[in-house]
Amino acid sequence: YVANLETRIKWLESIIQEHIPSIDLTAGPGHSPNTDGGISYGDWNPPQRTQQRHETRDIESPREITDQIGLISITTGTDLRYLGPSSGLFFTKFVLAGLGKRLHVASNSTPGGKADSFTVPSDLLVPQPKELPSDPRHTRWLSQAYFDIVHLQFPILHEPSHWETVENIYADAEVTAVHEFQVLMVIAIGASILSRRTKVMLSAEGYFASAMKLVDGVMKTSSVGVAQCILLLQMYVLNNPTSGLSLWTLHHHGLALAIELGLHRNLPASHFTPLEREVRRRIFWCTYTIDRLLSTLMGRPMGVVDEQCDLNYPLDIDDDQLKTEHPKPRQSNEPLTNMTSAVHLFKLARFNSEIKCVLYCVDRQYPPYTQPAVTDAEGWKVDMLIRLRQWREAIPRHSEASTRYYINLLSEIKYHELVMLVLRPNPRFQNPDKASLRECFSSAMACSELYHQLYMANSLHYGWINVHSLFLCLMVMFYCVWTPHGIAEEANLDSLMRALKASSDVLSAMGEYWPEAKR
Repeated sequence: YVANLETRIKWLESIIQEHIPSIDLTAGPGHSPNTDGGISYGDWNPPQRTQQRHETRDIESPREITDQIGLISITTGTDLRYLGPSSGLFFTKFVLAGLGKRLHVASNSTPGGKADSFTVPSDLLVPQPKELPSDPRHTRWLSQAYFDIVHLQFPILHEPSHWETVENIYADAEVTAVHEFQVLMVIAIGASILSRRTKVMLSAEGYFASAMKLVDGVMKTSSVGVAQCILLLQMYVLNNPTSGLSLWTLHHHGLALAIELGLHRNLPASHFTPLEREVRRRIFWCTYTIDRLLSTLMGRPMGVVDEQCDLNYPLDIDDDQLKTEHPKPRQSNEPLTNMTSAVHLFKLARFNSEIKCVLYCVDRQYPPYTQPAVTDAEGWKVDMLIRLRQWREAIPRHSEASTRYYINLLSEIKYHELVMLVLRPNPRFQNPDKASLRECFSSAMACSELYHQLYMANSLHYGWINVHSLFLCLMVMFYCVWTPHGIAEEANLDSLMRALKASSDVLSAMGEYWPEAKR
């Protein structure tokens, strides 16, 4: 037992020597020469760290980790992909290395490896196209899941127009390929969501395969309807790991089309009806929000800068009011609409954009033709945190009895994600102070609890973004406690263990659908 204790002490001392070499380990109380029962420091090698020193040397310093960029292979046989510092990949590798573990970004099988004795024929893995349900009530049920979950965050479609298209299809009336594609994609996304909540397979891949049969005809022209189709494809990829489509590539096709159509500018009102104008704004803001989300999650450049866009928000109004000649937005004392939360989340996306530019930019000396440089980064950080708290206080609160209640918790999660993005190590603040670590840790703990609440209420959206978000929360918890000058002495161990257990439960549930969570 004593030998094991001495071994562990030597291991901890070696970590201190690597990260804080200025500390004199020969000083301090209780130091005495090595005894016969001990282990000489020169003979002891930290497990894995010495052997893998050459592998980890690039990710051992907090000063280096915030600037790390890299190319990794996402799947077997693909070219390397770029991931930058805001993605959290290298932050995660740094934390895991410090915990004595390694993060391997690799496939489960390698060329030349031993083949599995049980191989499924590849033809059986190809989804077969599936027609719309014969009963229109089933189509409405699948579609409603989409509008209850996705539409509240990303109002891509005009809901009454969607129901009209569904009625026309079942009435054997003529519909365009674009509208048919949209209906199939909506029920494919709805089936993905409901399959996970009901634990019953609802053929999401089949509806998606049917939609893809139409894709050539759909993409022949440039139109608002096609922009909606591309956004729906992105929603499907976010919800389903079997699509085989590149979310990044899809998004930039959609962004290019949005700019080509002028959705980023306010054109004269006389050119469009109120419905057309609002749909255009909604599509732009959905595209903008996804752009900020992906550029942050992947650590890549933003697709369009704020200075090139008019950035007028859509009206906070229910979809069925848009066909009136002069639609009036909701007043503060009126009930929430199906757009209220989306508009509020669009505002948060602008904060995301600012954080990305100030803290995670490549050129720290802003060129003279851009907005004035942030000369007081510490003051900017304080101001940003104040604005984020104000945004949080203004979160629209749907009643607990409403099917929209989950969006309250999701908005809280989005707030905590940006707080952590500001406060965790980044290229601008490479060594956060204890106050920053304390607030960062608090947000990570709160985020974990919110995900667990959604999970227990069967309201958790099993999407790729949530997998990334929750895992990064765990890494932030570990970092804030483990890092030198961290908050280990302040952290409540019981609360931390409960948060880790809750997060593990949620990741286990996500792992049924997303291999990333299982790993």
